[in-house]
Amino acid sequence: MVRRSYLKLEWCIAVIEKPLRREVQADGRVQFWGMVEEMAERHPNLHGRALKVVTLSDGVTIHTAYPDRNFKVEENAD
Repeated sequence: MVRRSYLKLEWCIAVIEKPLRREVQADGRVQFWGMVEEMAERHPNLHGRALKVVTLSDGVTIHTAYPDRNFKVEENAD
């Protein structure tokens, strides 16, 4: 997180614990997306962006994290 000093470890942990979406990559790494209200409040230019956290295959060790401008919340198809 040194390169993205505006991110907090606690935000990444919150996204991993309660993601809006979770996907496993072909290489085994796990992607998590979640909305972090505090991130948007502290950094208005990031409002509306989900925080994407990528972990190693253990689902715990953080590989990278960044605000994802392309994330779309999936609607329930009822």
